[in-house]
Amino acid sequence: MKVLFLIVLALAILGTGSYFTYEMFVRPKLALQHEKSQLPPPPPPDPTLIEYARVQSVLQLGNFLESRIALADFVGRYPDSSKVDDAKEQLGKINIEIFLSSRSAPEKAVYVVRPGDVLTRVAAKLKVTPELLMRANNLHQIMLRTGQRLAISPADFSVKINRKKELVTLYNQGRFFKQYPIHAWTNSMNKGGHPAIPHQKQVGKVRDKVALVAGHRVTFTDKSYWDAKFWIETTLTGCTLYPDPDENAKDAPNAKPTNGGISLAPADLTELGALLSKDDPVTLD
Repeated sequence: MKVLFLIVLALAILGTGSYFTYEMFVRPKLALQHEKSQLPPPPPPDPTLIEYARVQSVLQLGNFLESRIALADFVGRYPDSSKVDDAKEQLGKINIEIFLSSRSAPEKAVYVVRPGDVLTRVAAKLKVTPELLMRANNLHQIMLRTGQRLAISPADFSVKINRKKELVTLYNQGRFFKQYPIHAWTNSMNKGGHPAIPHQKQVGKVRDKVALVAGHRVTFTDKSYWDAKFWIETTLTGCTLYPDPDENAKDAPNAKPTNGGISLAPADLTELGALLSKDDPVTLD
């Protein structure tokens, strides 16, 4: 009987030890393994999708001004929406279409050319560059005709370069206007392949706007001006905006800034070349 009692006692002790070992060590480990094996829970539905669908219904009606209002409202109210980049893309195209065309808009000022008026003088009166006045009114020459009607939207542009999102964003009068994807940071890379420029926020301005044809600088008075490759030089180190280089072009040896820069699509630089002016603010985030 004593032997049987000792056997039962030993089994009880072993069983109790095994139970506590399982509860304290084995079970938590199995639970963790099970948790890791489960797929992450699906993200909650985006509550802004319904509002975005409403904006799209406005766009389908084809009214540019109403579409601009709806998109600008969406971008302003829902900056964290999963559809905000799509809305910005659509808004940017509409802003450009209204700004750089003869489309009417309530904010556009209309100037009637008087005898003796010249392009540069009229541009100064309207507080825009001559090239912007030409582009917005589809002028192919600098000569003006008496009675000619010129329309221009207010132009108070600033640029923000976002390193994390790799975007160049254009603002007019402090409001979103259009964004442009960065294709590459060149000549200022560190060993990790990242832009070798300070990480802190920097503020500068547009230093110069250069139009190149076959490697030679041209001005807005040249007929080839709008066929040029545009560079936007800024006061920020490594932040000259320039078009993607064409290795087969005649100006290929001068296709990249020597001190580093940011390449964009050539069509994007042509737009920026029309819109931006010397001393416009530039921020690097």
